[in-house]
Amino acid sequence: MAKDTMQAVTQAEQDARQAVLRAKEEGEQLAAQAAQQGTEAVAAAVKEAKKKADVLRGVARADAEKLRAQSVQALEDTQERLKASAGEAREKVIGEIRKIVLGQP
Repeated sequence: MAKDTMQAVTQAEQDARQAVLRAKEEGEQLAAQAAQQGTEAVAAAVKEAKKKADVLRGVARADAEKLRAQSVQALEDTQERLKASAGEAREKVIGEIRKIVLGQP
């Protein structure tokens, strides 16, 4: 009976060692899988961030072009008003010069 008990204890020890080894291997596999998933998640996040940055860059370019077009139009409008104002002033000056030269009041 002592021999049977010793064999049972030895078998239990071997079973325990095997269980510890399996648990260690499973833990290492889980850690490797978690690391791989983390790497993939970071890569996906970077890819998504790049897509969003591209969209925002496109929106910013469109806004800048719209603002440029508005500025050009405002400048052209101002130039036209200044030309018109200068033409009116020129006519007034010519009229005043004629009055002075011709002696008209």
